[in-house]
Amino acid sequence: MNMDEEEVQVWDGASRGCSHTHSCNPPGPDDASHSHTCFHTHTHLIIPDQQENDHSDSSNKKRSCGNREAVRKYREKKKARTAYLEDEVKRLQTLNEHLHRKLQSQATVETEVIRLRTLLVEMQGKIDGELGGFSNQKHCFGSGLVFKEDGCSVATSNIICEAARVECEEG
Repeated sequence: MNMDEEEVQVWDGASRGCSHTHSCNPPGPDDASHSHTCFHTHTHLIIPDQQENDHSDSSNKKRSCGNREAVRKYREKKKARTAYLEDEVKRLQTLNEHLHRKLQSQATVETEVIRLRTLLVEMQGKIDGELGGFSNQKHCFGSGLVFKEDGCSVATSNIICEAARVECEEG
């Protein structure tokens, strides 16, 4: 046998057809007989030669190698993204600590401003008390020492009206 005849035998053995007929389409509800024609093709698997196996194995290896490369690149990108996010977290934590310290120092400064204003009002009261003998100056008679929450308004009793006004710039 030559090569062509062997191939024909392989293909003949690999694919066979058969057909059969039976009745269909019953004319009424009592008649259950029916007929139709079916054609079936039966196929058999042909095991490929060793050369074809080697070719498919090498393509699988290439695909697997490409897959590994893609997974490696994905992992590298993921590591880089994670490192970037960790650095960003550290930077934001440092900034947060800095702002927290700045806020605490601002509260300390505001407390010092209130203390100094109180001291100023007391000194003005003493000065006005010593200068109180001058009759040509107008005096204000208030209810005593008053501070607003922001520490900008100051009023005292028995002091010169112009001296009792304390203005502050709001920032």
